[in-house]
Amino acid sequence: MQTSFRWYGHSDRVPLVWLRQMMPRPLVVTHLGHVPPGEVWPREDLQLLRTELTEHGLGLGPIESVFWTDAMKLGRPERDEHIENYIKTLDHLREVFPEEPEIIITYNLMPLDWGRTAVAHLHANGTRGLAYDHAAMDRIDLSRGLFLPGWSKRYSAEDFRALQQAYAECGEEGFWKNARYVLDALVPAAAARSMRLAAHPNDPPWGYLGLPAYLGNAAQIRRLLALHPHRANALCFCTGSYGAEPSNDIIGMIREFKDSIAWMHLRSVKTTGEKRFHEADHADPTGNVNLLQVMRTLVAIGWDGVFRSDHGLELLHESDTVTNGYPAIDRYVANKMLWAYQQALTAAS
Repeated sequence: MQTSFRWYGHSDRVPLVWLRQMMPRPLVVTHLGHVPPGEVWPREDLQLLRTELTEHGLGLGPIESVFWTDAMKLGRPERDEHIENYIKTLDHLREVFPEEPEIIITYNLMPLDWGRTAVAHLHANGTRGLAYDHAAMDRIDLSRGLFLPGWSKRYSAEDFRALQQAYAECGEEGFWKNARYVLDALVPAAAARSMRLAAHPNDPPWGYLGLPAYLGNAAQIRRLLALHPHRANALCFCTGSYGAEPSNDIIGMIREFKDSIAWMHLRSVKTTGEKRFHEADHADPTGNVNLLQVMRTLVAIGWDGVFRSDHGLELLHESDTVTNGYPAIDRYVANKMLWAYQQALTAAS
């Protein structure tokens, strides 16, 4: 297995030189955040990214993410243009990174980005991290618009009402019909370029603020994979996202979908009430997800892909290097711990 590390480009407070210092040296998980969803990623910008990675002795990891637009999810007239641009982006990625045997392209089916009600929830030991409280979410006054922690986009009250109405009118069956249309176009294009499309689950794995969740449990995973059965129609399996719902059998899901898991986000959360949780330390045995057990399962089934520690807790006065709940120190420590788990478990098997 290979470790990887999320890097947000030049806006990230974690510089590439820090990634070069990590052991094992991780693959770089990144994207072109300045390009709006639906537009083509310029070849020149990707070439600059490649040059930077090469200068630091770093390799490309999974792309996170080439986003699907609302037009693609809702079946709006401009979806065909956005699909065409998506495929052009795949072309440019393959042209700039021709030596990569397989490139993983992450996307998500969320009407919104990941949702939290706090990015600095205080833990008893003084660390801080992301937290979600559904009751607090329900108390948000949407008449004033919406901007949640971690988001880069603000919604006016009118824009958010329009978004709610659009997904309500589309309905669940309409959404899955639209998803099939997109996958029928993108999966063959990805396969022809030796790429895998990896769907990230809803985070949290349930609907909120009047918007639905389409990928939050095993049944919904089965439905996604059945839309276009192919190796290129795959998963970015996030143990924390699925683990926020206590009824999800994380180990059973990994075993069932092992052939469809393109790569892994490894983290845990701790439930503190009905639809209420906070990020847990990666090594916390009382969290919803036992990451030692997860790694033991991955070794046992022979899974040999890319993983990255996800989110984490701000510790050791690290506030200067926190980006949207992604502290550098804890993610690095967790990567090293998970890699050590894998090394020990592999040697013992």
